[in-house]
Amino acid sequence: MIQGLLIKWLFKSIYRAIERKHNLKKIDKYVNKPNELDKQMKQVQKNLTKALKNQEEIEKDIGILKTDSHPRSDWICLECGCKAKKKKKKSSKKRDK
Repeated sequence: MIQGLLIKWLFKSIYRAIERKHNLKKIDKYVNKPNELDKQMKQVQKNLTKALKNQEEIEKDIGILKTDSHPRSDWICLECGCKAKKKKKKSSKKRDK
């Protein structure tokens, strides 16, 4: 029992000496408390989650639009069954003489 107390006291004194010599409080503060980079990373993560939610909403809207839109129509000739082509409009240019 006395040996255990002696060992604890010895370890505490060694730790205090190391802490004073190497200034471990500043290192502990830097490691355990949030600093500027931690705050920036949190902001980046928030922006990323917002962007992903927005992307999911846009993809849902696109899916709805695709289901509501009509399919592309193929014009088929009723007489021969061939595919019809669109007529090109003749350009009428008036020439001033």
